[in-house]
Amino acid sequence: MRLRYTLLRLAASVALLFGIMWAIPQLAPQVPEPYEGVQTLPPVSPEPTGSTTAPPPLPPGFPSMNRPPPKIEVPDGQPQPIATKFGWTYEIPADWRNFSTGIAGWSNGGKSVVYGASADYGYGYCPEVDGASLAESGMTGRNGMDLHAAALDAARGAEVVFGDDSAAPPRIEYSEPQDIEVDGEPAVRYTVHGSGIHASAECSPTEATFDVVAIPGFATATVAVFMVQLDQSNEGSLDYSTVDSLISTLRKPDSQTGQQR
Repeated sequence: MRLRYTLLRLAASVALLFGIMWAIPQLAPQVPEPYEGVQTLPPVSPEPTGSTTAPPPLPPGFPSMNRPPPKIEVPDGQPQPIATKFGWTYEIPADWRNFSTGIAGWSNGGKSVVYGASADYGYGYCPEVDGASLAESGMTGRNGMDLHAAALDAARGAEVVFGDDSAAPPRIEYSEPQDIEVDGEPAVRYTVHGSGIHASAECSPTEATFDVVAIPGFATATVAVFMVQLDQSNEGSLDYSTVDSLISTLRKPDSQTGQQR
């Protein structure tokens, strides 16, 4: 009702409303007894998207950053270093897109995989798929795990990266864990190959790789995980040697060059 109506009109309307509310239950059909004419299904618990327990605290005095370091500016045509909040820096080629303060992520089936300190190559190559790129890189962290456990946990993210909950699951093959050394530090690497990936558009990949390298973290997390994802079945896809090249640029704090040995 509008405010300009008189109090008398308001009172009469309220009385009418109460009368209607009283009459409706008398005219309406009776509510059926529980389950009458209805087939009930058992409750379904959603699959958890991650650990339900809080991650273990960092060791006393362990440095941590809430925000990623600022983007490092370099002249056009030069390799681009990306500093991460885990203490490590890596470099991308000049023709990659530097998205160091942003994230790269995938999700399906209620699960998600997210990496910060990200970069990509071929962004927008497939107009039919929002955010599509031919290659992605980034870094995340793990606490409460050793290098082997962290690397395997991260590698299983390939099931989200390559999956599509609206289609048949792809074929996913895991390499054996590789114990390597990155800039003088122990590291564990997994390579995951996906094939038969559902192509949501003609330009979408049907084959791709997902590599992760777990290394000691120097800030924010006790283990840092570096990731490189490459599409392998598209025109313009990068050679797989790109993965080794990117890993070789990883360098720890105060180190000028990072070399995989």
